[in-house]
Order: sequence, then C-alpha cells, then structure tokens
Amino acid sequence: MHLGRIWTYVLPQWPRVLILLISVVIVSFFFAFTFLAAIPLMKVMIAEEGLHGWIDRKSCEWRYGISFDVPENAEIINNQELMYGLRIKKLEKKGLAEKAGLKANDIIISVIADANAQIEEKQTYSSILEKVATTSGTGSMALNIKRMSGTEVSEQQIMMLKANAGLYDKAKFGDRARWWGKWVLSEKAEKISNVVPRNDTKEAKIQGVKLVIYGIAIITLIRCFFTFIQKYYGAKVVQIATANLREELFSHSMNMNVAYFTAFGTSDSISRMISDVNGIGKGIKVFLGKDLQEPMKAIFLVGTALMMNYQLTLLFMLSAPAVLIVFSAFGKKIRKYSRRTLQGHASLLGKLQEAITSLRVIKVYNRQNYETNLYTRISRGQLKQTLRLAKVDAATRPLLDFLGMLAMTVMLFIGIRWMANNDMDAATFFLILILLGTAAESVRKTSDVWNQIQDCNAAADRVFQLLDSDVEYEKLNSVEIGPIKNKVEFQKIVFTYPKYAEPTLRDLSLTVKAGETVAVVGPNGSGKTTLINLVPRFYNPDSGAILMDGVNIKDCTLKSLRNQIAMVTQDVITFNDTIEANIRYGNLDATMDEVITAAKQAYVHEFIEPLPNGYKTVIGEHGTGFSGGQLQRIVIARAILKNPSILIFDEAMSQVDADSEAKIQKVLEQIMKGRTSFVIAHRFSTVVSADRIVVMNHGRIAAQGTHEELVKNCSLYKSLYETQLIGS
Repeated sequence: MHLGRIWTYVLPQWPRVLILLISVVIVSFFFAFTFLAAIPLMKVMIAEEGLHGWIDRKSCEWRYGISFDVPENAEIINNQELMYGLRIKKLEKKGLAEKAGLKANDIIISVIADANAQIEEKQTYSSILEKVATTSGTGSMALNIKRMSGTEVSEQQIMMLKANAGLYDKAKFGDRARWWGKWVLSEKAEKISNVVPRNDTKEAKIQGVKLVIYGIAIITLIRCFFTFIQKYYGAKVVQIATANLREELFSHSMNMNVAYFTAFGTSDSISRMISDVNGIGKGIKVFLGKDLQEPMKAIFLVGTALMMNYQLTLLFMLSAPAVLIVFSAFGKKIRKYSRRTLQGHASLLGKLQEAITSLRVIKVYNRQNYETNLYTRISRGQLKQTLRLAKVDAATRPLLDFLGMLAMTVMLFIGIRWMANNDMDAATFFLILILLGTAAESVRKTSDVWNQIQDCNAAADRVFQLLDSDVEYEKLNSVEIGPIKNKVEFQKIVFTYPKYAEPTLRDLSLTVKAGETVAVVGPNGSGKTTLINLVPRFYNPDSGAILMDGVNIKDCTLKSLRNQIAMVTQDVITFNDTIEANIRYGNLDATMDEVITAAKQAYVHEFIEPLPNGYKTVIGEHGTGFSGGQLQRIVIARAILKNPSILIFDEAMSQVDADSEAKIQKVLEQIMKGRTSFVIAHRFSTVVSADRIVVMNHGRIAAQGTHEELVKNCSLYKSLYETQLIGS
C-alpha cells in the first residue's frame, strides 16, 4: 500500500493541516451542540417544567448526582400533596448526594441553603429544585427529608456539601476534568437562562424561545465560518500537494530510462501523471474533508448521546464491529476494481491519442469503423470493471443502513420500556435517537468516503510505481568526459529491447576515429537506430562496452557525455514554442546573433525572415504551420548551435525537399569536419560523402568500407544501393 506515502506531500504543510484539524473539531462540536439546543427549545415550547426547570434539574444531576421525579400538572391536580416536596428517583454513585446519605425515594420537603436563611414551613417542588440547583459555595446545605422504612415514615435532616468549582482540586485528573466540565456547563446555562423570567407566562416562553434561537444562530454562524476555513485550507493543501507530486513525477520521468517508455508506452505514463494524480488529489480532499469531518461528527454526536444515556448509546455501538468488517471486506474489492479501472482508462487514453494522431491515415484507408470497433472493445472492457466497482460501492450503503436499523430497533424497544417506567423522559429519548441516527448517517457517509479512499489508494499504487521506477544509472564518482580526441569503440555489443526474446544487436564491434564520418546502412530492422541510440546511453547494452578515448561511457557522467552529442532524429521533435526557443534549445546561453547564424547555416533564416513575427513565430503542437522540410531544418539548426564533438543524423534528410537537400548537404559537409559523425540515411548523396560506410544486417556488421569497395565486395550493400539509395 502506498496510501501512507501520500502524506509526505501533505505533512510539510502542517500549519495549514493543523488549522484545518482545529476547524473540523470546532465544526463537529457545534454540529452536535446544535442538537442539544433542541432540548431547551422543546422545554420552553412544549414541556411543563419549562427552561428553568429543565436547567435546574440537569444542574442537580451534574453537580450533586440527584435525579428527581418531577411531578406533572395532571398528577398535581389529582394529588395536591405532590406540589410540596420532591422525590429522589435515583442517585449517582459517589456523588455528593449519595456521600451525604441520601437514598432513592427520599422526599426532600425543604432546603436550608444558609444558616441565617429564613426557614419556610412549606416549600414547593420547584422551589426545592431551584435551591438545590443554584446553591453553591463553601460549607453545607441542610435538607429536610421524609424517608420510608417499611410502612413507617420518618423525618430527618441531612447535611450535604455545597458544590463549588474547586471541590475536586485534589482529586485525580480524570475526576477533576469531569467535574470542571459539569460545573462550567451548569454555571453557564444558569447565567444564560437568567435572561428569561422564571414565571410561566406567555411572554416568558417567547423570551425563552428567542434566547434559544439566538443561541442556535450564533452557533451556526461560528460553524459556517470554520466550515469555510476547513474547506479553503483543505483545497489549498490538496492543490499544493498534487502540484508538488506532479512536478516530482515529471522531474523523475525526465531522468528515467528510455527503456521504460519503450516497454510500457507513453500513454500509460501520461495517464498516471495526470488522471491518477488527480485521483490522489480527490482522495486527499476527501480525507481532509468528509473523512475527517464525518467521523468527527459521529464522535461528538455519540459523545453527546453518552452524556445523556450511556446504556442506550453503548447498545447502539455494538454494531460497530460489523461496520468495520464491512469496511475492510468491501475496501479490498474496491481497491482491486479501482486499479483495473485506472488501467483501462490508460488504455483508452492511449488508443484515443493514437487514433487522433493517425486520423489522416485512418481516413485515407477508410478504417473509421475498424478503429471505432477497437476503441469500443477497450471501452467495454473498462466499462465492465467500472460496473463491478459500482456494484460493490452500491452494496456498501444499504448494508450499513440495515445494520444501523437493527441497532435502532433494539434501542426503540428498550427506550419505550424505560419511558413507560418513567426512567427516561420522552424528549431525552427522542433526542438520543436523533443524535445516534445522525451519527449513523455520518458513519454511512464515511463508507462512501472509505470507498473513495480505496480509489485513491489504487491511484497511489500506480503513481508511486512510476515514481519508484529506476532512473538512468550513473556510477558514484563518475568522470567528466570532454570532446573526443582519439576514437569511439563498440566492443562486442549485445542488446535486447525490454519484453523482446531475441537480441537486436549481436556481438557487434566497431571502431570510429575522432573526426570520422560513418554512414550506417542496412535493411529495416537491422539495428541501425538501436546502435546509435547506445551512444548517448538511451539504452545500456546487455554485455560489451562503448569506449570514448578509452573511457567506458558507463563510467562517465550522463551530463558530460550528452554535452558532446547533438542528434537529429527520424521523428522531427519540435516544441510548442517560438522558432527562436526551438533553435536556442541547443544552447540556452547562445546570443541572438549565434541563433541567426545557425539558422542561416541550416537554411532556416530564408523562410523565417518573411514571417510577420520572425523568430518569435510560434511553432504549433506537432509542428503545426510548417512543412516537414522546414521543421527538419529547424532541428538541424538546433544541432548546429550546440556545437558538439559527436553528430548523429538518423535519416536526417528524409523530410527535406530536393532543393533544400543540396544546400543542407553542403552545410553538413562543413559542420561534420573535425567532428565524429554517425549518419543513417536512405539518400545516396548522404551516404557516398561519408568517410566509411558500415553495412548492418540482423544486428551484426555485415561489411564496411568505401562505396566503391562495398559495391564490388558486398552483395547486400549493392542490393541496397540499387533498390534504395539510388531511388532516394
């Protein structure tokens, strides 16, 4: 798996990532907090206890660990005694109330918060609730209670420590942190609620609703701001990471062996650099967006539900192992099918590139239907893999929905029973359902994200496979080589192309003196181009050595070796840039006068001068706007400007018209003087002017000598001369 390596492009941007993480936490926290705002809203608008009653009851639970059985209005109408006193429903273990000696079913009939406070004969349940909730500080409060013991009822007074912020200062860190959280939450809720009158009038309810809505609006505003921060910084991290990766890929590919592209083709590599890097970018975007946000939302939602009722929440979380199994099983399949889909995309890209480039040939041979059928076959193969991927992706969501529904069904049965026994109020139960239902939806969205991460993983496999490919070999402590002074030697060269069984060159030996021009001829497939491609080390021989002035070129630095070589290939290569830039490519430090001189030597200046933009005229993609002969001469001008000690012309005159050929032939004769030159050509005029002719056949040198010698002594050369060279 290469997924982890992606982070080497993300983590250097750690300040942005940190800001993004903080934003995700804040957004997720306030998202969960928005649901909690539903409780006070319901308490104000629907429930009888109202906002203050609910906050007082929660403060008693958080501060003292007391859960009260607050009577409803209908119960009070039937029994007026319920108006006075407040029954304890349950106590938190090790809470202040339990430590004081209170028990479940005790009825608090009055509260004396201060020794100097006036004692009321009768206190209503709301007054008792308010006093217990709002009393804080040092010392103790007195609780007068009724306690049932069998059939007997006794009254007694219990002293309970008052809650305060520093009550757990000497406790363990976990207990201290938990207490501090409860204290701050209850204190802030109490202060905010004081804006609303405690009476049960219509105006008080409206005031309460406004307060809650204002709170929700502020929370939403904060959440939206940090959502913007998260999305912007996420996009920035993604774009910078993918740009760096793409640049590193390009730089690496410039130093890779030509053999790699011969074996795997250019379209596959281009697909990896563009489509697959974009796939990685989408994966990073998802990870820094939904993949962080949705699980974080789920954590805060589940955390909120745990605070409200841990039993129901833990019951819901029993489905988590099954969810993890689904993620793992489906993730492996998605990664496999994603990789195949990406490979299919590369094949489609290759076929599309080939067809568009060869469109004239396709049309003149009326092969449109043939090419369409080929493309359709490749497209259908990719479609098959894409549909398999879609099937697995589509199955993930309903399976997770089913698991979530099972957990929710069990919760409903238990929750309804608890409500029937007054162990939980309806508002709390339904809020827990909403919280956990939303958490389940976040987990389901995470499954979509997980699938996209697997797509990213498959793309990363292909990208880093390219990035891990070998670069051109260069020995440590390689030597710098200068202009050739003595000779170039090919010693028993054997070479086989990647994925080929038979060698292209077989035990080939050749010595070329410095300044000598050697013409290499032979039938197609004889190994002419392969031989000269070994000189600049585009390929390395399987065995044997190439020596320049006695130095093995494997022991030379690639830069110094190639500095001595200029090459004009059979396929004319120009760049989508100005004519000046294309010529100057041979020597970036050349002056404009030197560029013009080289252009004049190659007879380029004569067709550049009439152009409106002259040397600033842009050569279009694939040489659009210029003839083959003109492009060939621009490339020759580039080679002239480099001023190398070795010249390589691979069928360099094949695209030059007869009029230009005579002129360029004179230029070639001049620039070859004093330089070691290898010429592969089909034109007699080019071959006959060479110092020596080397005849190749089946990867070996069949004969060598002058034109006259070879015509007399080599039947293969004579045949080539009569059928190809003269005809050219």
